[in-house]
Amino acid sequence: MMGWLFGGLVKQFESAAKEVVRDSSKEIGNLFDDKVYPLADKLDYIAQESINHAIEKTEELESKIKVDIEYLLSTTDEKVKYYLDKIDNIREKALTDTVSQSNFYLENRINQMSLAVMQAISLSQNSIEQSLERIEYLENKLFQDANQIVDKISELIDGKLELIRNELKKYLVHGLPSPLDKCRQRLKIAWKPGGLLSDIELYELSECYELSKLDENTSIDEVLKIYGQLQQNAAMMAALVRNSPELKNRAIKDWIKYGLLCKFWHSIMNNYDLKNNVIPENKFSQILLIDKQ
Repeated sequence: MMGWLFGGLVKQFESAAKEVVRDSSKEIGNLFDDKVYPLADKLDYIAQESINHAIEKTEELESKIKVDIEYLLSTTDEKVKYYLDKIDNIREKALTDTVSQSNFYLENRINQMSLAVMQAISLSQNSIEQSLERIEYLENKLFQDANQIVDKISELIDGKLELIRNELKKYLVHGLPSPLDKCRQRLKIAWKPGGLLSDIELYELSECYELSKLDENTSIDEVLKIYGQLQQNAAMMAALVRNSPELKNRAIKDWIKYGLLCKFWHSIMNNYDLKNNVIPENKFSQILLIDKQ
C-alpha cells in the first residue's frame, strides 16, 4: 500500500489543479515535474523503508501545518479557492484511507506535501517561493527520516569500521599509483598510493568502478546487483563518517538515490520479458542507467 501513496497523491493534486497549472504559469507545471514528483518518490521510499526496518516514528502532530492550510483556504482568491478545496478534499480522503489515529508521521507528511502544492497554486505574489521553501523543509525532514533508517542499519556494523574499510579496499587491484586508471584519473588520485587514500576517496573510487560496469547492454538483474551494492556501500560509508555531518549527509543522499534506482529497475523487471532480460534501448532508461557523475 505504501509504495504508491505520495506519488498517487501528487497525481491527484495535479489533476485537480490542471486548469490553474495550464492557464496560469509554466513555473507551477515545472514545479510539479522538477520538485514535487521527485519529492513524492522519495517520501514513498522512505515511508516504506521505515516500515521494513521497523522504525517507530515518535513525532507529535504539527498543528501549525493544519492552521496554515486553513488560513490559506480562508484568504485565497475566490477563483482559486475551488481548486484548493479540491486538493484539501484529496488530502482529507488520503488521511481517512491510509492513516491510523496514531500515525502522526504519515499525517504530517501528507499535510506538509498538501500545503506545498496549495501554496504553489494559490497565485499569491509569493506562492512559488513559499512552495519552494515548504519543499526544502520537507527535503530536510526526509533526510532526517533517512538518517534514522541508516543509523538502524549501521547498528548492525557498529564496531566493525575496519572491516568496512577493507570491504571498500577490495576495489583496489593493488596499492600502487595507477596513472592509467580512468576512475582514479576522474577523481584526481591517479598518482596516490592505495594506502594513503582517505575513506571518502575509497568510497568515491568504489562508486566509480561499480558505475563503470553499466552500459546499454547490461542485464536488468546485473543493474539491480550494482545499484544494490552501491546502496550498501553508501550505508557503510555513513557508518564510517558518522562524526562528519557533511559527509554523512552525502552518503545518505546516495543511499536514497541508489535505493530509488533499485526500486525503479525492480518495476522494469516486473513488467519486462525475463527471457530477454535486457534493458530496452530508450533515452529515459539510459539516463537512469548511466549515472556517472
